[in-house]
Amino acid sequence: MNHRELAALFLALAWLLTPWTSRAQEPEVPKATTASIFFATNRAQMEVADSELVRFGGEQGSPSFGICEAEFKPIPILDDVAPKVPFYVPSETTTMRIDAQEDPEVHWERLSEAVDGTSNGGIVVFVHGYSYDLERGCRRAVEIQRALEGEATVLLLSWPSNGDPTDYAADVEDLVSSVPFLVQTLQQLSDRFGPENVHVLSHSLGARGMLLTLDELEARSAAQPVVNRWVLLAPDIDSQTFLENLPRLEPMAESITLYASSNDTPLKVSRRLNGAPRLGEAGEFLTVALGMETIDVSPAGRYQILGHEYFFFHPAVAADLELLLSTGQSAAERPGLRSETLNDLTYWEISEEDGP
Repeated sequence: MNHRELAALFLALAWLLTPWTSRAQEPEVPKATTASIFFATNRAQMEVADSELVRFGGEQGSPSFGICEAEFKPIPILDDVAPKVPFYVPSETTTMRIDAQEDPEVHWERLSEAVDGTSNGGIVVFVHGYSYDLERGCRRAVEIQRALEGEATVLLLSWPSNGDPTDYAADVEDLVSSVPFLVQTLQQLSDRFGPENVHVLSHSLGARGMLLTLDELEARSAAQPVVNRWVLLAPDIDSQTFLENLPRLEPMAESITLYASSNDTPLKVSRRLNGAPRLGEAGEFLTVALGMETIDVSPAGRYQILGHEYFFFHPAVAADLELLLSTGQSAAERPGLRSETLNDLTYWEISEEDGP
């Protein structure tokens, strides 16, 4: 039985376990909701004939800015099913609209207005990973914005990934060549909003790009902080390389948090391709070091087939991440985390049962 057949079986069983009275009632259909995020990208804009919609491809171009707006329409029957199955089940459909802003200064003004309207004046920068087209990056960023509600403003920083799982090598080249764009944009954000208000979430290969970006900024700024919190989600970085660079990178952020998992299939593949353990791996490859907090999410389970986007799919991990971003609490202060030790250093584990 393949994973699709197994998923269908679980869904059918969950529906059968739902009381008949619950199924027979006609619940009030929830209304559609919307959410939006800002984006900055160095992707090339594509011509779309007879359409007002904007498209960006996997080629590099001039820096562009804009807004992604998503409309969410609930699927009521799946709201009842989702809590009963041990894997991610979408409970709504999403329609995405991407609008470019031709005037960069207007973009920065609108971004500033949005940040001023938040409760803590913070901006969360999401740097996506490998195999992300712009729309996929927007979808993940919008979900982060929804979780944060009015606490912070989310900006997607999108480099020109091809959005194709077979183009890993090409994505690596595009990421490295995008570092000047990442450096310029992050420096602008830090200068405009203050490093204490800028928080970076870097996922997968995007974490490698952020390492190169902070390394370049460190050389320019004499180790002055440019961000408050730097969160590495399933980072596709050579573990030893990161440890060698950590003493120099640590002063660039007020805090550094690593999320890692032993259930991450893409990172296992990357380890074989690159010939070295990845920073986002746990188990025998878990990285714990002074100067950062490590969160091992392995006990929470896979929840989603590849186990690489647990910050999006797993509710316990997503809740812990939201708490970190909204409160700035350390791992010792956040509920749902239990302390463990490795080589006399403390790290933290999260599980679905213990999650906030």
